[in-house]
Amino acid sequence: MTLAILADAANVSQEGKLNILGAFANINASRFPVRHPEMHLVLRFEASAAEAGMKKAIEVKALDEDGQQVGGLTAELQLPSAPQPGRRIRVQTILRITDAVFPKPGDYVFAVLVDGRTEQEVPLQLTLTKGKDDDAS
Repeated sequence: MTLAILADAANVSQEGKLNILGAFANINASRFPVRHPEMHLVLRFEASAAEAGMKKAIEVKALDEDGQQVGGLTAELQLPSAPQPGRRIRVQTILRITDAVFPKPGDYVFAVLVDGRTEQEVPLQLTLTKGKDDDAS
């Protein structure tokens, strides 16, 4: 995996360009638990040409600082053919996460597992702020 990041929004253009808007690693909240309405986990994978056509099971576990799972999702990724014989395969995927609930302030991580093996961990810090009117920012 060559990229793993949280963002407000992301897309892949027709030309294959990855567009990321509002990358973040912190959420401020005036009270807990807090619900974050929508975020995107942006991932870029690389695979060998030998893996062309294979399906990969993607699992994302949202863990709190005690290692307790507070959320998660699963997806399946179909690897395309290699762009040229012997060249590595590059795949970009965007996983939409809606209505994520974080029970308390602290350090969280989105662990990204591919076929049951942890490939990347994306940190997220939740901070209690005083005097804010919004739920999450």
